[in-house]
Amino acid sequence: MKYFYPLCCAILLILCQSFTTTAQVTTIPSFPRADQNIKIIYDASQGTTGLADASAVYVHIGAVVAGPNSTTWSIVPFQWGTDNPDALMTKVQGEDTLWEWEVTPNDFFDLEEGQVVYRLGLVFRNADGTREGKTETNQDFFIDLSQGFQVIFTSPSASSVILGIGESQELSIVSSEAASLSISINGTEVASAINAEALSYTFTATEEGTFSVEAKAVKDGEENTATRTISVVGASPQLSIPDGAIKGINYVSDTEVILVLEAPGKRNAFVIGDFNDWQILGDYQMNQTPDGEMFWYRLEGLTPGEEYIFQYLVDGAIRIGDPYADKVSDPFHDNEIIQQNRYPGLKPYPDGKTEFQATFLQTAQQPYEWQHLDYNKPSPEELVVYELLVRDFDDRRTFKAVIERLDYLKDLGINAIELLPIKEFEGNISWGYNPSFFFAVDKFYGPKNHLKELIDEAHKRDMVVIADMVLNHAFGQNPFVRLYNDGDYGAPTEDNPWLNRVAKHPFNVGYDFNHESPYTKAFVDTVNNYWIEEYKFDGYRFDLSKGFTQFNSGNDVGLWSQRDESRIAIWKDIYDNLKEKHPDTYIILEHFSENSEERELADYGMMFWGNLNFDMREIAKGGNRNFDWGYYQSRGWAKNHLVSYMESHDEERTMWESLTNGQSSPVNLRQLKNAVNRNQLMAAFFFSIPGPKMLWQFEEFGYDLELNNDRLGIKPTRWNYLDDPERMRLYRLYKAMIKLKSEHNAFNKPENAILNLSQAVKSIRLIDGDFQVVLHGNFGLNTANNVALDFPRPGKWYNYFTGEEIEVTGNSKTFRLRANEFMLFTSEPLETPEGQILMEDLITSIENEEPDSSGFRIFPVPSSSTINVGFPKDLNQFNYRIIDVKGSVIGEGTHLSSGDNLQVDIRDFKAGLYIFEVFDSRQVLRKRFIKQ
Repeated sequence: MKYFYPLCCAILLILCQSFTTTAQVTTIPSFPRADQNIKIIYDASQGTTGLADASAVYVHIGAVVAGPNSTTWSIVPFQWGTDNPDALMTKVQGEDTLWEWEVTPNDFFDLEEGQVVYRLGLVFRNADGTREGKTETNQDFFIDLSQGFQVIFTSPSASSVILGIGESQELSIVSSEAASLSISINGTEVASAINAEALSYTFTATEEGTFSVEAKAVKDGEENTATRTISVVGASPQLSIPDGAIKGINYVSDTEVILVLEAPGKRNAFVIGDFNDWQILGDYQMNQTPDGEMFWYRLEGLTPGEEYIFQYLVDGAIRIGDPYADKVSDPFHDNEIIQQNRYPGLKPYPDGKTEFQATFLQTAQQPYEWQHLDYNKPSPEELVVYELLVRDFDDRRTFKAVIERLDYLKDLGINAIELLPIKEFEGNISWGYNPSFFFAVDKFYGPKNHLKELIDEAHKRDMVVIADMVLNHAFGQNPFVRLYNDGDYGAPTEDNPWLNRVAKHPFNVGYDFNHESPYTKAFVDTVNNYWIEEYKFDGYRFDLSKGFTQFNSGNDVGLWSQRDESRIAIWKDIYDNLKEKHPDTYIILEHFSENSEERELADYGMMFWGNLNFDMREIAKGGNRNFDWGYYQSRGWAKNHLVSYMESHDEERTMWESLTNGQSSPVNLRQLKNAVNRNQLMAAFFFSIPGPKMLWQFEEFGYDLELNNDRLGIKPTRWNYLDDPERMRLYRLYKAMIKLKSEHNAFNKPENAILNLSQAVKSIRLIDGDFQVVLHGNFGLNTANNVALDFPRPGKWYNYFTGEEIEVTGNSKTFRLRANEFMLFTSEPLETPEGQILMEDLITSIENEEPDSSGFRIFPVPSSSTINVGFPKDLNQFNYRIIDVKGSVIGEGTHLSSGDNLQVDIRDFKAGLYIFEVFDSRQVLRKRFIKQ
């Protein structure tokens, strides 16, 4: 499940003639100025309705002084979440949801000399700020303030409109002061008034043509004007689409494109843009196919290589960009991208000429020259996927910055990168699960060729790249939503060919696609093919794949999760269409449905996310859980297609759980070294379960900032953690386990795997021909003494992490496992991983020794031949071990003490420092000694 940031501030003009309840925010006077008293009226029943039943409403207000189009609140007098009486609104008498508040901006705000208040920014809230009122698209309100004598149109609000023969348009104007007002059409005055603040006229379309409407206000010799354009058009020309043209932008030559818009049931469409100065002209009316499904237009005379911003104007009222365009022009957020130089040479949005999102076209583009088309692709069970959010992986938040970190991922052993959504999403700061344009790269991360370079460079390193694909829903700026919806960004209407008016499942966000619609099916297949063909992605992780259904489960999550035959059919169809063109594509679903459904689709060829986070978080805190559900055979699947993970972008960090909520006794997991030991233990077992694996960025060094303190907010990178010796132990453990997986099939697709994960001491056994692996670990928080650990055969076994060789007689060997300790043995010697990985060496872990009055002593020290060991009087039968500085056990045994000393021959020992360890069920004693 994903939740999203409120979209960054949009511009809302609030200029009404008088008090009304038809708008969310109105003002008296209707043409407010900064030097006069303004009454602000807010309707809490509209927009975001968190305050609809509030007993008290507070205004949060800011002065915008940067300019008339700025959305930056420069002066904010009230502190959020306080019950400041000056911010308390008054309920309008006789109304349940109307609230009012008065202000004179120039007196209210602490302005510097020369500062001008161009706009007021507004959000409404309850006293503590836990509930708020914004626009229907969850944006701030803005009130534009008149900067002098001025006349404006209140209707139509758009700069140009289209009418059919016989249709009418109300023309309404207001002035900031009483004046002589007039309305003229093509130079002929049609209405006038003296000493008035408002004037209206009804225009009726009787003939085709373009009509220029001018509003004029004159007072004391001063004149101000405003204009609108009305285009009266006939029926759309009926003409079939040229052969070979497809939906979207078709580049015919360096000077010509064919634009194709799918808009069934619409009456007409015009192309507007830089090439015609955004005018609605009859020469740019699009042809309509005879079946009424498509509009198309041949645009000629373009300058090769020049970028043009354009839109479609549909039925005279709906302005949309091309839904298949690969670059978007955004009126709200592109300025930030330009100011931060995130997209060199980005052409600014055409402010004042149009509104809503537009798109780019450009002929004669220089194609990206791919350098690395021959690379190795791991089999599904070999995948080690690194889930990565471009925004938070590097402080620069760009594709280029990720490229510079690829060698780090390669050195870690990663063979697959999964990018959180990089398609154009609403706003600049987002996880990307609020998509608006499905074929465009989000510009906040850089140009599209930077993404191609990132993928190319990953392939150079034999790392495949998987896109997080969001096709369950679209957000309100999407052209498919806006073609058939309520208002500017509201819910789809019932006639929307692609989207449901009401979502069919409980976890939906945005607007829910109807995946049984032939329109949606064609769209999904086009999206899936596009990103593989154009950007060389190697596969997809499909977000919220359980939502691809028309079965209406309402708010019942359990019902939604049950086996759904229609959903199975939808996914098999998507899979077949993808595999037909791209047979080696990875297809991973975030499904979490009933196992019988996942099993059928997994055995059909799809892969699935396997969430182990709940179990691992409990273990991270010191508990014990059986996590064998992370193995495909435990689910009864025939194919090893379960991508298990301990962390993901949706799940809380396990290291945070250890350090914050970990048990503190008998081992204090809230201390970093112990938390690292705990997370190492988990990771060793996690990677030893055969099959594909995924880790969430920075998991490998124990990222520990709480997810839910600001779930979607920007998170600091913490690359400095790699300078911490304790965290480096965790990193090296990840690297060592991934190396095992990359070099030994036993960790991917063994002949047999035996998982014993229910008890505190857990084990995994992997068998792949003559090569075998045995992993034992103590998940309890007490030392497990005299534990008989099973081995599949007697003979020599090799500790992967220490290089120690042991001899096993029979089918088991007795060990002592400290809390969080694990041992991984292989049937053949392997190269020991570099650097310190395991919990601190025994030699260095002993504190400075104090004189021992218990009777435990070693003499003579140093010695070249033998040592004598004396024991405490209360120690009877016990075990002992002799350990070298590497932590390897070079001698061990059992001794029955009756007050006698134990003599040990050390002549074959190498010169150096050793430790003698004594333990029984009650205690552990250690002393150092030196061999000369």
